[in-house]
Amino acid sequence: MDRFSTTVTVVPANLSPEYKAAEAAFRRTRDPRERLEWLREMLRAIPKHKGTEHLQADIKARIKDLAEQLEGGKKSGGHGGPALVIRPEGAAQVALIGPPNAGKSSLHARLTGSGAHVAPYPFTTQYPEPGMMPHEDVHFQLIDLPAIAPEHSVPWLASALQTADAALCSSWIWASPRAWSSCRPCSRCWNRSA
Repeated sequence: MDRFSTTVTVVPANLSPEYKAAEAAFRRTRDPRERLEWLREMLRAIPKHKGTEHLQADIKARIKDLAEQLEGGKKSGGHGGPALVIRPEGAAQVALIGPPNAGKSSLHARLTGSGAHVAPYPFTTQYPEPGMMPHEDVHFQLIDLPAIAPEHSVPWLASALQTADAALCSSWIWASPRAWSSCRPCSRCWNRSA
């Protein structure tokens, strides 16, 4: 055997149905307090062995972060305010970017069911709004970001985009409802019940 070769042993996690149910409930809910409870349930239900060490550490870190966020952040220093960088979840994180009133929040609300605030005036979205978009058996995280415009600079926008796997530039298309319904992908999105 070569002395420079490495053997990697993969240890299966063997996650219980109880853990999987808690994880599914965690992914469904958006309320931070409920998410914290489901994370604690996941940590309680996870089998404790070598195959789950990294997963346990990740859950503990998420519990710590969420508990600090709910308590109002760390007591020492910090900038305060909402989290401007969203932790990636799902198969991929996709950031929705574009000019004011381009339909980013409408698209986000329709695809994720997030209830993102939509208004007829520009710069409605001030902070990142996460939501999960299911597609078949895969979930993608969509992040609704503030508008990009020279008259309204958002200094933290670049750092919020760094965690994204992709960015979707949205620009409003003025068309009749008949034109939307003739486009198969568009009609599936827009005719879907929110």
